[in-house]
Amino acid sequence: MSDDNGEMNTQESAAPPAQPEPAIPTPKRPGLLSRLLWLGPRVAEAREKTFLPGQPGFYAYDVARQICDDVVKIGETGKGSWAVLLLDCTAVELLVRAHLGRAGLLSPGDPLTEADWAKARTLPAIEAAWGKLTVEQAGTLTAMLGAERDAAMARLTEEERESFAAGLHELVLRLAEPLEFEANRLGRALFARWSRVLAVALVLAVAIGFGANWLGKKLAGPNLALHAKVTTSSQFPGQGTDYTLLVDGDPDTLGFHTLDGGQQWAVIDLGQVRKFSKIHVYNRPDGYEERAVPIKIEVSKDNVNYTQIAERKETFAKWTAKGLRAEGRYIRLKNTTPNFFHLGEVEVYR
Repeated sequence: MSDDNGEMNTQESAAPPAQPEPAIPTPKRPGLLSRLLWLGPRVAEAREKTFLPGQPGFYAYDVARQICDDVVKIGETGKGSWAVLLLDCTAVELLVRAHLGRAGLLSPGDPLTEADWAKARTLPAIEAAWGKLTVEQAGTLTAMLGAERDAAMARLTEEERESFAAGLHELVLRLAEPLEFEANRLGRALFARWSRVLAVALVLAVAIGFGANWLGKKLAGPNLALHAKVTTSSQFPGQGTDYTLLVDGDPDTLGFHTLDGGQQWAVIDLGQVRKFSKIHVYNRPDGYEERAVPIKIEVSKDNVNYTQIAERKETFAKWTAKGLRAEGRYIRLKNTTPNFFHLGEVEVYR
């Protein structure tokens, strides 16, 4: 069309503007955690490549695996018997069928044709396994897999049958191994995943434990008993003679060791009257823990008049007496039975 001036009206004839093509989203790359810890790509690949029920060849593989289990159950006594030879020959045929099905080369129908056997020999796993047979074993197996099975078997002497049975069973195992690997691919990937997750969880648990212990000690303040003076009621010859080990901060040493008989005790001198609310008592680290109980904790300001603030009757490796709200300079740990008395470490906190 044209307007009054004879000019073309370009508004109506203009082509509509081209629409931009929708952008194809870029696949999201798995994160570092997914790749290193959760093994996302490895598990995804295993899900895709695992040899599973319903896939071509799996039924033949599953039956062959059951036959192998039956041969194992027969054991050494029937290793070269006719029954085992027949079972292993059947397993070979089934496993070859499974390999062909897995590779997408299996022709429809039953039994395997000469063309199937020719295609099977092109597969590396089958060729490698078959190559382990001797010329005599390969010839016998070819005959037994054909129509002359009974005649070929009857021609074997006892010695030949023993040798052939050993080679045949090894062939079965070699044919089954790569299929077994493919069938368990997903299981191995999941096992690797959960092994890593468990290892990391254990490391985190240990780290959290150490962190909580460190934080607890920081919040609890300094150990008031650290490097304090220690005296005991008696001394057993040759053991626990260094009393500084009772208050050195290391619970894995023997802090003192008394004689037996009468009432035995150890006194820790804090140097001045202090307020405290919690005491950690570590038993002897190398055994004889039952000797420490019953045990009482007493406190005194003058080392003469003591007041009991805690007691433990059950055997322990570490005993924490808390909520004490005690005040004193001297802390006495007293064994209330006529027995040897020994501990590893004592810590005192506000």
